[in-house]
Amino acid sequence: MQKNRLFAVIALCGLAAAPLASLAAGADTFANGQSYYGQPTSPQADTRSVDLGSASRINVAYGESVTFRSGGQLFTWTFNGLDRRAVDVTKIAPAGFPTKPLVVYVGLNPANRR
Repeated sequence: MQKNRLFAVIALCGLAAAPLASLAAGADTFANGQSYYGQPTSPQADTRSVDLGSASRINVAYGESVTFRSGGQLFTWTFNGLDRRAVDVTKIAPAGFPTKPLVVYVGLNPANRR
């Protein structure tokens, strides 16, 4: 009887810890793998362009696409993840992109009431 109870407690602890382990593994992503901050996109003519050498912080509207430039390289990101967040560009820049700390402040999603 004691062994059954001990086994049940261990099984419940294991089940409770599994979601926490998955959160720690992908700290900046939802369960479906999407980033909290938005998604990379292809550069278009109507996107805003920011030179990382001259900016220290920027404000963007929710859903806005921004092209970041540094050292002759560029990447474009659409901020359509969680709204009202401060995002460090180093978290969203592709590997090998020459970047410095730059905070992007994402505005309110118009679909949210509060």
